[in-house]
Amino acid sequence: MTSERAKSANRRNAQASTGPRTASGKQRVSQNARSHGLSTAYLMPLRTKWSLAWLS
Repeated sequence: MTSERAKSANRRNAQASTGPRTASGKQRVSQNARSHGLSTAYLMPLRTKWSLAWLS
């Protein structure tokens, strides 16, 4: 269980966490979750151009 002191500290810290503000910052973080598949544990054979289409 979280203490009341920790909860209030979390609320204060959250006030400063506003995320990206500029257009370039928003564009940069929009790509954070994008993955190319080349660093995965399993690499599927690249047979056709179609199989590469889902990577981009």
